[in-house]
Amino acid sequence: MSIPRRGKDVLLGMVGLVTLAAQCALGQASAPAPQSQVATPQLPAFEVASIRPSNSDSNLHNFMISATRFRVENGTVTALIRFAYNIKSDDQLPKEPRWIGSDGFDIDAKIADSQNDAMNKLASEQKLDQYRLMVRSLLIDRFKLRVRRQMKELPVYALVVAKNGPKPALVNVPLESQMQRSPTLTGGSRGELRAGAVSMALFTDWLSGRDDMSGRVVIDETGLPGSYDFMLSWTPDEARSATLNGAGASQGTASAQESPGVSILTALQEQLGLKLESTRANVEALVIDHIERPSEN
Repeated sequence: MSIPRRGKDVLLGMVGLVTLAAQCALGQASAPAPQSQVATPQLPAFEVASIRPSNSDSNLHNFMISATRFRVENGTVTALIRFAYNIKSDDQLPKEPRWIGSDGFDIDAKIADSQNDAMNKLASEQKLDQYRLMVRSLLIDRFKLRVRRQMKELPVYALVVAKNGPKPALVNVPLESQMQRSPTLTGGSRGELRAGAVSMALFTDWLSGRDDMSGRVVIDETGLPGSYDFMLSWTPDEARSATLNGAGASQGTASAQESPGVSILTALQEQLGLKLESTRANVEALVIDHIERPSEN
């Protein structure tokens, strides 16, 4: 999957998300970052990892997962931090040193063979949490990353259920299927998103930080449990702006200007029965105390 250098949608669009090691074998399954840095031995880790500066001149980077490997092409440290610490908005990310958002790296990391049996025993959310911890361990070990969190009040969106409730297009995945399927979010860049076995928490992760969300964090306040299959279609902001400010006018057709398409906010309510409410909340932001460029290997 190719994504912009800013790091949005890291891993969320991957099909066949790898199953990760069991909680009892690797430690905590879900670990919010503490105020002081967690020691590396307490975190699950890749067996081996190769990290090299990328030669790509593209502004895109790829994150790829197979059953036993984690690969990155031209990925920035900012993108890795965003995934490892489950950061939802650029407002929560450190901006210094500047190279963390500009220098790309190619990474090939392997999970130990001895972990494979345990990998099939976790639910989808636990799998994702374990992978975050492994990447966090990689950052601590190889980039010598030390971070701390501080609270920061920001404007956010709360995702809630609209007045008439969820629409039938939001299909609840049975519990037994949730254990067998990995969550997938594919598409979205052109205004069509396909979601498979996706929880509302994971969906708000995908929504958070987007340009059409004004870069805001989106908080799940739907109260909807479990995972869902659904499709969402809308007209991206840039396409709607082109229709309103140029494309329609140049053709001299009033109808084109009067039909700029559906925004993602409208699509959420009309197609899924969900809506976004503007509010403010204290969210955690990361501050880097120390980081180094890794040695090649």
